[in-house]
Amino acid sequence: MEQILLVEDSKMFGQLTKAKLEKEFDRPVYWTKNLKETVQLLDLADNNFSIALLDLNLPDAPNGEVIDLVVKRGITSLVFTSNMSNAVRDQVWSKKVADYVLKDDPSSLDYIVAAMRRVATNQHSCILIVDDSKFFRTQIAELLYVQKFSVISARNGPEALETLFNYPGIKLVITDFNMPEMDGCQLCRKIRVDFPPETLAIIGMSSEEDKSIGARFIKSGANDFIVKQSFLVEEFYCRVNRCIESIDLYKQIKDVSIKDFLTGLYNRRYFFDSGGTLLARARREQIPLVCAMVDIDWFKRVNDTYGHDVGDLVIQQVGTFLQERMSSSDIVARFGGEEYCILAVNMSLDDVDKLFNDLRMSIAKTPVFFDNKTKKLHVTVSIGICTDKNATLDEMIKIADNFLYMAKDDGRNCIKMSGKHGSLEVATDTSV
Repeated sequence: MEQILLVEDSKMFGQLTKAKLEKEFDRPVYWTKNLKETVQLLDLADNNFSIALLDLNLPDAPNGEVIDLVVKRGITSLVFTSNMSNAVRDQVWSKKVADYVLKDDPSSLDYIVAAMRRVATNQHSCILIVDDSKFFRTQIAELLYVQKFSVISARNGPEALETLFNYPGIKLVITDFNMPEMDGCQLCRKIRVDFPPETLAIIGMSSEEDKSIGARFIKSGANDFIVKQSFLVEEFYCRVNRCIESIDLYKQIKDVSIKDFLTGLYNRRYFFDSGGTLLARARREQIPLVCAMVDIDWFKRVNDTYGHDVGDLVIQQVGTFLQERMSSSDIVARFGGEEYCILAVNMSLDDVDKLFNDLRMSIAKTPVFFDNKTKKLHVTVSIGICTDKNATLDEMIKIADNFLYMAKDDGRNCIKMSGKHGSLEVATDTSV
């Protein structure tokens, strides 16, 4: 999130809001009190604001003119108001704002913070719109762009299914019912074959007068249903955000169960749950697979000398090196303490030797800073590698572990691995 624009004529509310936002987001908040000041500020700092909080009624802009000004500059806007009659609500939403909040609500500042966080994270959420009507796809996309979502469109069911497989990051599908080739309910059922509700949400929409369509959508696997002719923009946003939040919440819960809290790497449980599948695929597709055990040298000395907080920094930095150097198709896990295990696919033995040796040297050369970056230390790692994918997963780990102990016995800060023809008796020393 970049700089924040606040337009508010109330001194007390402006001070409270500015202080709250700067504390929550650690970003500068620029506060203007009327339309004239806002124009001057935007002319001086154009394109520097990512989001704005705007008072609906200002002394020199009583009818929301400041909203038109800021939205026209492409700045995502939330609106303050002390009055939310139906007429005012319609006026606010017609100006393509992201949200509004009542000033007199005691929880208004907390709501503002939550809304701003949501908008800031929406750019990482992709939504697929499926409809044979270009007008409808454009209309829905424009609503989603206001909330900073990424949007992809498809004209029919088969095109939507192909898009889902090509763009695995899609979190929500919004689909019409009445389409050629495949109706919305049929599409839902096909989607659910490969995409369970916890990883992909679906909202069905229809202009049909048949009142059973909503139930048919839900029974076909949709999370929600909206009638095209009668939905309110505010309601639409609430339903979309609820679906996205449920997907994100499931991912957070899943990450807690499969990832190490300190490094963000996969944990031992995930490694064994998914490692067997990766090994089976490597055998089936006849592609190389290696198992590497990585251990930080003399780690107990680090903890004894500098304390466990610094030890945690070392573990995190080494974990980051491993994660950044390996492919997204590999499995990088923290096994416990200062030990990591990696399953890497589709690399020749020469590539394995080069990658892990470069990794080892980079870790050794890069200092770990601590005490507000006033102090530093260097650490090294030892690595043992098994290249025999004909072994079981447990056997590969044991073989790699044996080579790791050979590296430790040989002075540390080196690599031991099976020979280029798969012989487990031949070790290659690649230390500097």
